[in-house]
Amino acid sequence: MTTPAGAPPAYVRIATEWAERIDSGELQHGDPLPTREELAEQYGVSKTVIRDALSLLHQDGYLQTATRRGTRVFRLPRYELPMYSWESDDRGRDAYEDAVRAQGGNPGQQIEVQTITPSADVANALQLEDGQLALARLRIRTIDGIPYCTADSYFPYSLVRDSKLVNPANISRGGRHVLRELGLEMVRHRDRIHSRRPRAREITDLGIPSGLPILRHDRISYTADGTPIRYMVSAFPSDRWEITYEVEK
Repeated sequence: MTTPAGAPPAYVRIATEWAERIDSGELQHGDPLPTREELAEQYGVSKTVIRDALSLLHQDGYLQTATRRGTRVFRLPRYELPMYSWESDDRGRDAYEDAVRAQGGNPGQQIEVQTITPSADVANALQLEDGQLALARLRIRTIDGIPYCTADSYFPYSLVRDSKLVNPANISRGGRHVLRELGLEMVRHRDRIHSRRPRAREITDLGIPSGLPILRHDRISYTADGTPIRYMVSAFPSDRWEITYEVEK
């Protein structure tokens, strides 16, 4: 394989070709890849070049290698989160769980609850004064037993300290309904979405490679008088989620 002037290195071009085949659906989750020897012969390059190409695909989350099974495509089912209707109804059920079940998945979660001195971003989002505490509900959301995202919700501790939110148990109807019972109705949200590399906790909790981009979704929820009552921070691995919006003119 000859490299034209100014072109990416051969291993990058080979990795890009296989990534495109996986993204297009030509190759499915669990499909085996040819051996390094076969790929080296196919592309007319050394096994070192193929090793570097496969390493890049592993780093970006496209492949998995297991003893006796070889190297295979890693692409979990992709789910949609319809943010245009997220938490906008009175179904009395958790919005995430409803969305996943509607698409054929079995949702679950692991929950940890902490009373914390808020970081600067949490304090700013909730407009907390110095010395005020926050309640943190830290969740790993799963689908069919596989970690699919993290979702951390922060509340002004003074507003929720006597509520069910302080217990590390699943609230099947969703935290927004607990807030409503406290007289704290969410009437609007402010969303922010950006892409970044995963943090150490996300790599560990979600079992993802360091090169797989994360879609971070922040949502601040307000009452009618403009009081922020929840700051939700979610991290979605980009290979298994689509976040959709519908905007009316």
